Amino acid sequence: MYLIGFDIGGTKIEAMLLHFGIMKKEESYLSSFEFQKSTGEIVPGFVLYKKRVLTERHNGYEQVIDKMSQLANEVCAERNLDLHSLAGIGLSVPGPVDPISELVTSSNTMILVGHNLQKDLRIKLNVSFPILSENDANCFALAETLCGAGIEHFKKTKIPVSKQVSMGLILGSGFGGGLIVNGRAVTGKRGGAGEIGHMTLYSEGYPCYCGRRGCAEQYLCGPALEASLNSRIYSQIEKRPSAQEIFELYKTQDPIALAVVKQYKKDLASFLGTLTCMLDPHYFVFGGGLSLQDIIYEGIEAKIGENTYLPDNPVTVYKHRMGDSSGAIGAALVVLEQNRLHF
Repeated sequence: MYLIGFDIGGTKIEAMLLHFGIMKKEESYLSSFEFQKSTGEIVPGFVLYKKRVLTERHNGYEQVIDKMSQLANEVCAERNLDLHSLAGIGLSVPGPVDPISELVTSSNTMILVGHNLQKDLRIKLNVSFPILSENDANCFALAETLCGAGIEHFKKTKIPVSKQVSMGLILGSGFGGGLIVNGRAVTGKRGGAGEIGHMTLYSEGYPCYCGRRGCAEQYLCGPALEASLNSRIYSQIEKRPSAQEIFELYKTQDPIALAVVKQYKKDLASFLGTLTCMLDPHYFVFGGGLSLQDIIYEGIEAKIGENTYLPDNPVTVYKHRMGDSSGAIGAALVVLEQNRLHF
């Protein structure tokens, strides 16, 4: 079964041609992964080809659809595949998608807001197969649950992904999440489920761009960590440290870096404890730039447990397994799961 997954961001658009199930031995591929079906069977998945172009937001919305149409045709042509033989196309977009109107309702890539990407791309390609769009955090969480951390959890616990409750968290330039229940993304009435970055961490805390105060994103994203350290630097320096550099300073026992990283982990554990009380997930899986720092994981499970009603046998925390392919693969999985496609 062939599908295309798109990962649409503010700076780049990537199209990935995927195959789920056994392939002919002579067929080549870029990389492979495992996928657990709702039946519990684990089957192979393959990245056959991928191509990335710049989004060029300044050129407007229509050229984004044009580029996506061109990419879809190009990745199919690269493998001599008829576009119309695809089972579907999934779109990972940077913002919530209303499940009724199918419009992007909010995004840091403003040219997408108010548009129905799946409808416009279907018209542009003139195809009848399903094209679906989903929030990028949900796509990340779905890919990790069905193909990455979820399979690792299954191998440890024998709980299949179709019975798991998981949450994928993006700790990067922003802070967001996707909730997966029984192998499917929970989107909510307006597509806004999982927007955990705008849950309150500190009442009357720092102002947020959403208009509220104390949102978790203002404390748990990379720029928040940088701002925390920069506000405590008392001497003149040539360049303020990045989040990655802060962790390097932490390793050298720099006192300010030690303090801000310790506070960051305390805030993160407290927030995840709140989510655990509400969802009681089998695990969290971290993605984004901060998730690459091993320091983040040291003692985090026990700290989360201390912030929950049921502290024994605390929730498991995984580092992402799918890398930067999770957006496109997750988008394709949305099509696979929502349309109950069989192979």
